[in-house]
Amino acid sequence: MTNIPQVIFGEVAELYDRARPEYPQQAVDDVIEWAGVRPGDRLLEIGCGTGIATRLFAPLGFTMTCIDPAEGMLEVARRSCAEYPQASFVEARFEDWPLPDEPYDLVYSAQAFHWIDPKIGPGRVAGVLRDGGTFALLWHHQERPDTELRRQIDAAYAEFAQDLRTPAPGAHSRTNWWNVVTESGLFTDLEKRDYPWMAEHSADSWVSLLQTYSDHRALPDDQRQRLLTAVHDAIEQHGVHRFRTVTEVILAHKAG
Repeated sequence: MTNIPQVIFGEVAELYDRARPEYPQQAVDDVIEWAGVRPGDRLLEIGCGTGIATRLFAPLGFTMTCIDPAEGMLEVARRSCAEYPQASFVEARFEDWPLPDEPYDLVYSAQAFHWIDPKIGPGRVAGVLRDGGTFALLWHHQERPDTELRRQIDAAYAEFAQDLRTPAPGAHSRTNWWNVVTESGLFTDLEKRDYPWMAEHSADSWVSLLQTYSDHRALPDDQRQRLLTAVHDAIEQHGVHRFRTVTEVILAHKAG
């Protein structure tokens, strides 16, 4: 996990926690059922951020280690998960984090594993999992409907941030990570599951969300502001930005 999350996300941790979408409860329930984990079992979360996914697992009584390189994000996570003392939070890059002596039953990463070097990530995950333990990856994929609003938003990107037009914000390759996990030879029983849902944003909430994306945060301040103003104005003309989102889950067992 590079140092970029510390620089990009740590400075907007509170906004990140408010603006980023949660995960479908059914997806979390299915990960738990698929993994066969029970209260007291050991879970590792890679890239916990402000605890958006953590808050769905922690109430179920698991013993959790949640790591993230951005201390600003961890401050929010610790505060929001204060009622779950069995969840501990560690400031660390997964690549550098010392592997524990006791293995984990489930290792998961929600909207974060793309920060890990794919040549390193699967091996380190296998190194902390017990034989037969579960590795789960979760991501949100936004669909891009062909609407007048979408065309206006695309025009704003064409004018102010051409390089950000494709793919949609938050998109990650479905095929690549499936291939990375498969080709590592360290996991078996791979399975993908999709959980579709409708996202709906006002102009304000959509612009807030965009300000938490790393590619948007990396823009010069004046360029980012011009882009966000144009996107905000386009959505205000239409009243709401609505689109289909799919939360994808990739599941695998560590080969024993």
